[in-house]
Amino acid sequence: MPVWAGALAWVLALAVLAVAAPGLPLERYRDDPGARRVLLAATVALMALRWFNTAALQGVVLHFLGATIAVLMFGGRLACWMMALASLAGVLLGAAWQGWALDFLVTGALPVAVAVAAGFAAMRWVPANIFTYVMVNAFATAAVSIAASTLAKAAVAAALGGPAAAYAMATPLLMSGEAFFTGGVMALVVVYRPHWCSSFDDRTYLGPERPM
Repeated sequence: MPVWAGALAWVLALAVLAVAAPGLPLERYRDDPGARRVLLAATVALMALRWFNTAALQGVVLHFLGATIAVLMFGGRLACWMMALASLAGVLLGAAWQGWALDFLVTGALPVAVAVAAGFAAMRWVPANIFTYVMVNAFATAAVSIAASTLAKAAVAAALGGPAAAYAMATPLLMSGEAFFTGGVMALVVVYRPHWCSSFDDRTYLGPERPM
């Protein structure tokens, strides 16, 4: 990668984190030990996902993201910081894609942005009930988010003369896996621990006469 591109990636990555920093709900996690434990456990789990990747295949780094789970449970701003730590874990494990900055932009900031945008679209155009929450906000959004991430890798790989075709061909497989993983996790969360999920409100999704 050209030096200027790496420097630009670092500038953009730090800018994303700077924009995400204001408005972080730090008071809630400072004053609520239970919420703090959930946040810590979720962050460690996202970092652990980087252990299961295809870094052994030369030049191809593929793995699940969990970005949609982070957005649904903690909001987009906190999700950005969680994904930044996940990319740092990728660096420490030797599985980061093109270094920390570009890895975070493509596997963290981009899917988080897609998940946030999809959440706003769902609130406006999709009936609010628990079925649509799981199937649209979690399942479908996770598929679209990882597709955006993997296709961005393909575009960058094509520009650098890398294995763009491998990323493009892996996209449908990763979409289905990420969608089932995210949908399953969020279904369990909203059924058994809905108070863990900042985007799920009982009155909105479980109220009487919810439209299906």
